[in-house]
Formats: sequence, structure tokens, C-alpha cells
Amino acid sequence: MKILEENKKQGEISLKIENLNDLWALYNVISSNDIVSARTQRRVVLREGSKGERKAMKLKLKVENVSFHEFSNRLRIKGIILEGPEDFVSFGTYHTFNIEINQKLSITKEKWLNHEIRRLKESSKLESNFMILFIAIETGLANIALITNFSHNKIATVKKTIPGKRYEQSHRNKALIEFFDDIKKIIEENLKTTEINSIIACGPGNTKDLLIKYIKEKSNPDYIGKFKSCHASSGTESAILETLKSKQLASIKKNVKILQETEKIEEIFTILASDADLIVIGFNEVSVAAKRGAIKELFCVDILIRGASKNSKLKIEDIIKNVENSGGKVNILSSKHSTGQQIIDLGSIIGILRYKF
Repeated sequence: MKILEENKKQGEISLKIENLNDLWALYNVISSNDIVSARTQRRVVLREGSKGERKAMKLKLKVENVSFHEFSNRLRIKGIILEGPEDFVSFGTYHTFNIEINQKLSITKEKWLNHEIRRLKESSKLESNFMILFIAIETGLANIALITNFSHNKIATVKKTIPGKRYEQSHRNKALIEFFDDIKKIIEENLKTTEINSIIACGPGNTKDLLIKYIKEKSNPDYIGKFKSCHASSGTESAILETLKSKQLASIKKNVKILQETEKIEEIFTILASDADLIVIGFNEVSVAAKRGAIKELFCVDILIRGASKNSKLKIEDIIKNVENSGGKVNILSSKHSTGQQIIDLGSIIGILRYKF
């Protein structure tokens, strides 16, 4: 994200979006009642009875809600029009900005919190989005999901009755081919619309390897090089989380935020099991520990920041400031991921301590 201008007196920051991480950062920074200005397209009816035409214009909105659409690379900001060309808009009516990569906009807040400004400045230091298509597979069952740095999206479940080995081999082979072909079609449909970096086939036995072999022998497509085979205990959705936790994906971990987060969550559960006094959970415990400079690493779910009340935001700001001032690390996790959900289940905000107190 490129910050073009910062007017601290007026509380206004102008910036340019450079990548998907920037849109994700803005999704967690822009709040209800903030003021956002940007160039946009709006349908204008110039004469009665016509459908109107789209006109380019600059509008200023008072924000009501914000939504993040990672697969269309855009951020939707809906609000009430405060300023714009009087010939074309009615003030007080609604408009939605579709903010995309390379677009410029300005955000005005009553009060900018330090962690919000820091998030804008540090956004582009994050890795770009890395998309993994997971196929958890066993004989006759496959669960397919798309895992990104921002979300976990279940795509499909494929079921097929596969005759046992005591049946005629030709019947079994026919059923397996139909099963693999259904999965292949789903993979290729998603590759048409999504820039997938890696395809992970995980599960018990050799069914996953037979799938990869079938796809290679069937068409030897360009994407065959994206496949990686990993062991997992089943073909259910839980096998995907199991594989994310495993060390089998170490070679791509540096590119994938979700793999790094999963490793950290496992560390929390390990400490909870071995020495629970080194973990603090919830606002009160975390706040006390942060003030004492005792937190080595803080984990906070994005929904605590996005859309939070002014009072809650100030509490979070105070905690983050104290953790960082004492040399601690701050992790803000997506609530749309299994990692974020695990933190929510534990209280939404957690700290790993340097020492007991």
C-alpha cells in the first residue's frame, strides 16, 4: 500500500491500493461512520424514461458497512453520499464503492489508532495471496476446499460407491475412473476462475496417488506439476486441517500465512497442555499481562477490531501498544479460517507469556 498523503490535523490519509493484502488491511481498518472519498462509476438518469448511463465522478461517503471479496479482488464500501457533483447525485442517498487494486482513495477518521496506521504502512510487507486447492481423499470419498491467506472455502464433496476387491476388477476400475473424473472436472473448473498456486491431495493409502496418476495419464495437463501428495488419516474435511498442521508442507510455509498461523495455534495448544500458566485468555487477563510487559506473542481475531465499538477499539489499541512496546509480536487472525475460529473458541484474544506472574 502506498500512502500518498497524511493530514493528521484533519484525520485524513490518502493512499493507493497495490495488492490484495492492501484490500484485506483496509477491510480491517475502515469502520462505520468513517468518511471515504474515491473516484467511482454511478448510473445517472439524464432524461425521464431512459435507463440512464454510467458516469465517472468523485464521491465522498459516510461508511455504513464494508465487505471483502478476495476472488474478485475488490473491497465494497457502502455508505451515504456526503459530497459529489450536484447535477448527478442526491445527497443522503446510498452508493457503493468497488475498490480495486491500483485505485486511489482517502479515508478520514475522527481518531486514527496507532495500530490502524501501522497496518496500512506494513500491509505491503506481507506475502501476496497464496491459494491451495485441497483434496482430502479416500476410496469413494473426496472433500475439496480452497484455502487462501484470508479464508477457507469448501467447494464440494464427491461420493462414489467403489466395489471391493472381491468384485470383478473391471467394475472396480470403472467406478474409480468415474470417481476420479468427477474430481478432475471440479479441479479444472476452479483453475479456470482462480489462480491456484498448489494442489494438495491428502488422505490414507494410495487413493490420492492413483488420482494424480489418473489425471497425468488422462491428459498430462499443465497443472500436474502443482500436485503434492500428503498422508492424512481420512478423506473427510478434518484431514485438511490435519495436513495444514503437519510438517509435510514445510517447503511452501514461507509463502503461506495460514500455514504459519496453524503452526502458532498448535504451539498455543501445546503450551496449554504442558504449562497453562504461560497462557492468558480474554481481555482482562491479556490486558494485565500486556501492561506488565509479560506477553511474548499476542493473538487476536480480526472481528475484535473490525466493527468494534470505540471503547473496545481503544482497549485493543492499548493492549497492542503495550505488547509491541515490550518487544512482543502481534498476530491478527482471520475469523474465516479454522485458526481464527480456534482463537474465537478460546476467547478471541490470547497471549503467550515470557514468564509466569
